[in-house]
Amino acid sequence: MFFGWLADVFQNSNFFAILAQEFNGSSFLYVLSYIIMIYFFAYFWTTVQFQPKEMANSLRDNGSFIPGLRPGKRTADYLEMVMTRITYVGAGFLALIAIIPQLVASAMNIPFAVSSFLGGTGLLIVVSVGLDLVQRIEANLIMRNYSGFLDSEGGGRIKGAYT
Repeated sequence: MFFGWLADVFQNSNFFAILAQEFNGSSFLYVLSYIIMIYFFAYFWTTVQFQPKEMANSLRDNGSFIPGLRPGKRTADYLEMVMTRITYVGAGFLALIAIIPQLVASAMNIPFAVSSFLGGTGLLIVVSVGLDLVQRIEANLIMRNYSGFLDSEGGGRIKGAYT
């Protein structure tokens, strides 16, 4: 009986057509729900993966501690507070990267399919490849300018090793 009524509501009011119209990719409701889901899953993943009590016990067992905090519950509470703050900022950064295509599409009146290349995963990949390229270039420059171990002027010694 309940399911029959629910089916009538969906058929008579075009519930799915309304949802499709509201979640078209550029509406405010879509962007807001997208950001809420990013925050939810960021906190969920952090809660599942990071156990502050186990970390505090591991620090205590290995003889380590956080300066100013006693090992045990206070350390676990501190680690949880730090992870909550880091997760909040990290989720905000991920949400910003995720909504860049919607912002570009609505601000510049270009199709979402074109603006989707400017944000999200593509942007993260471009930045990481750029950072890796800069690191490799710097390593190559350091390697080319290094005089080497068998330099005749240095006597075959590492510079600065024996003064």
